[in-house]
Amino acid sequence: MALDDDLELEYYRTVEDLFATLRGVPHILSPKDFHLLRQWWRDEIPLAAVRAGITEVFAKRRERGEPDPIVSLSYCRHAVRAHARRIAEMQVGAADPDAQQPELDTEAALQSLEAKLNAAAERQHMPRPRVAEAIKGIAVTVAAARELPPAALEEHLFSLESALLATCLASLGYDERDELEEKARADAVASAATQEARDRTFLAFRDRLLRDLLALPRLELDG
Repeated sequence: MALDDDLELEYYRTVEDLFATLRGVPHILSPKDFHLLRQWWRDEIPLAAVRAGITEVFAKRRERGEPDPIVSLSYCRHAVRAHARRIAEMQVGAADPDAQQPELDTEAALQSLEAKLNAAAERQHMPRPRVAEAIKGIAVTVAAARELPPAALEEHLFSLESALLATCLASLGYDERDELEEKARADAVASAATQEARDRTFLAFRDRLLRDLLALPRLELDG
């Protein structure tokens, strides 16, 4: 399908790239996804809302431990609309100069996070090229978060934190991933009494081991 507007084409490509990054595998939008994406464009849904909504859905699924991958943008449509409404509501008071002032600090903090992520990607370029690409994808999304109102930014970064860990884990080699998870599982068994507690502790230990292994920064504004 031909697209005349370069900005529209960039909108589609950005969303497609983000979706592939969060899935951890190459992904081409289906005709159904493309129709939904075109509808978002025509409804003037901000790209920031689309990014935030998709990232949130992936993060929540990971937190619930659901194994089935998200294969369609339609799973994210409600979250995207919710973020679009939130952005619209927050922009109502944007004319207040006192409300604009913190954006200077936010801009610097986001630039710092982007630099840390790019540095982490560079360190992984030779030993783990797929991990490096995953980190770079999150860095691009962090850089674009400056479009979000400050009040929504912390929540978005929290979702991106989960997405960063999920995509990096998926990008590890099978042997290295199995070794890391076996260590986390052994630590969880040794430190928790019930199966439910072990499951929660396993995720926490796994994330900590992964962060240490790859020297990943925390996605926090005060980092």
